[in-house]
Amino acid sequence: MIDEARYWLEEWENYAARPERFQGILQAIRGRRLQRVLDVGCGAGQELLPFVTVLGAKGVGVDLSPEALQIATRKYAEAGLAAEVEFRRCAAERLPFDADQFDLITCRLVLPYTHNLAALTEMGRVLKPGGLLVLKIHHARYYLSRLWRSLSRGDLRTAFYAVRVLASGLIYHLAGSQPKGRSGAREVFQTRWLLHRTLAASGLALLREWLGSDANPRTPIFLITKRATPAIAPPRRTAKPPTNSGFHCGLPEDLWARRLERPVVLGCFPASPEENTRRAEI
Repeated sequence: MIDEARYWLEEWENYAARPERFQGILQAIRGRRLQRVLDVGCGAGQELLPFVTVLGAKGVGVDLSPEALQIATRKYAEAGLAAEVEFRRCAAERLPFDADQFDLITCRLVLPYTHNLAALTEMGRVLKPGGLLVLKIHHARYYLSRLWRSLSRGDLRTAFYAVRVLASGLIYHLAGSQPKGRSGAREVFQTRWLLHRTLAASGLALLREWLGSDANPRTPIFLITKRATPAIAPPRRTAKPPTNSGFHCGLPEDLWARRLERPVVLGCFPASPEENTRRAEI
């Protein structure tokens, strides 16, 4: 049984002991002005530290673990930063924030345990247009590695778990439908190809894979942005039927109005004297 409190405290300490984790991301976002940063699946809140202390941003963290959030609140209070952060208990699929609230969102190794489309759609909703999402995922290679190690140790329980996730992920990729049920039952792996498909449906777009020191082939990191709201297109100019010139193409007015959308090729021919007389009277 995992001691949850000890786990979160160790995560905080390990983060502080590995400055390359936050130095790399600060380099990746250099030049961006950040006022509000959201960490989805924040744990003890350690990922918010560089944004709060170095960039002066307001940090907000969400997680499902009450114990993790208690530790996060206590650690920031001990550091004299309680006024600079806020923590809430909620799921990634139901973020309690208005739209367009955050300049940057981080989400590290949380997506595999969520309903992917719902979670990414919510992150896209609360991210400002042009904002950045830093997403770290579990690739299929992560579960293949766990399967190989568990089999070599004779750990059949972990091997079965890895096989189940790989099978669920394969179905998700081929059918586009993520297994339903509790977070453990719907766990799947992600790939760059799948992200492209899911992000397109969430109003987000993949910029590039980040190759910093904290990324690796088993758990890659992607930089993702929110598309700006498209400008409203000007109204289409309506074509007018030709004036009475002695030549006409025999087209009614409503057909002339549709020619810009679907060109019609018709031959013109001289109008008869009777026709010219009738049109003059009109």
